[in-house]
Amino acid sequence: MKYLITFTFLVTNSFFSFGQSRVEAFVTPGFGFRHMITQPGISSDIKDSINNMDKVRVIWGGGIKFLIGIDKYSGIQLGVNYKGLSYTRMKEDLQFNDTVHPSLGRVLDISQTINSKDAYFYNRYRYMSIPVAYQRTFTRKKINGKMRFYMSPGISFDFLMNDKVSVATPGWSVAGDDRHTIATDYESTSFNVSLNLGARYELKLDEYATLSVQPHFDYPLLRSAQDALVEYRLYQFAVSVGVSYLL
Repeated sequence: MKYLITFTFLVTNSFFSFGQSRVEAFVTPGFGFRHMITQPGISSDIKDSINNMDKVRVIWGGGIKFLIGIDKYSGIQLGVNYKGLSYTRMKEDLQFNDTVHPSLGRVLDISQTINSKDAYFYNRYRYMSIPVAYQRTFTRKKINGKMRFYMSPGISFDFLMNDKVSVATPGWSVAGDDRHTIATDYESTSFNVSLNLGARYELKLDEYATLSVQPHFDYPLLRSAQDALVEYRLYQFAVSVGVSYLL
């Protein structure tokens, strides 16, 4: 509790110590994937097989942040963000009696309604994230009096809320259904720190409101998940779109 009180005091004090402050609500669509590191002694065939199965996945997030002005050209971003990271693992052209997953069983569907029996494993990780970023513009004047561009590097502290795998077998069924939720095969890290590299575009809407578009790349400094063969670091390319209001 004392850490929460201290954190609240520091944030509140910041509003009065610096220049203008704004509060912003935002949504974050993007693309998620993973960086894989194999354990020593793992063959290149296993690595290539996993790489061939794993695909990029669309992800979503969103939250609220405070924009604390330092001066006319720079400021600090501090917020709370729901971060969804994900990637897709695909098993293609499964044959009769192939194992879909140990917790689901084998292919027993003998229907010929589709050309290929494929299984999609949506590996989903959900985090509560606290991003902290520094923003600075290198243009002294706003474009047309309304637009301004910033660089905005930062870090985020990510706390794992849940991890699960959703399995889809479109056009055919396994264990009597074409949708399942199973436990992840990997041991997940409950806390991580991510490096955030990005930029920010602002368009002033009126005296109080500002539209923002903030593309960024987030990469974890610690591993996200692992098993006996590999470890993963989950990263994203995303764009946060929001509206801020002057406090």
